[in-house]
Amino acid sequence: MSAAGTVSAAGTVSAAGPVAGGRLRVEWSPGSDRLTGSCHCGAQRTAEDPAEIWTWLLSHPGHPTR
Repeated sequence: MSAAGTVSAAGTVSAAGPVAGGRLRVEWSPGSDRLTGSCHCGAQRTAEDPAEIWTWLLSHPGHPTR
């Protein structure tokens, strides 16, 4: 799997373009408890636990820290 794709907690593979400005982003899916974290490199991960999303975002491998 490339650095731009990851496997979510639900077992789905996600890939997206980079987040603008090199920022990390967490989005809530309305009507659910799901959160999607997007890394500045384009990788995404989905989970229900905010701590899990932020832990993954802050320790995501494959690129230098900023």
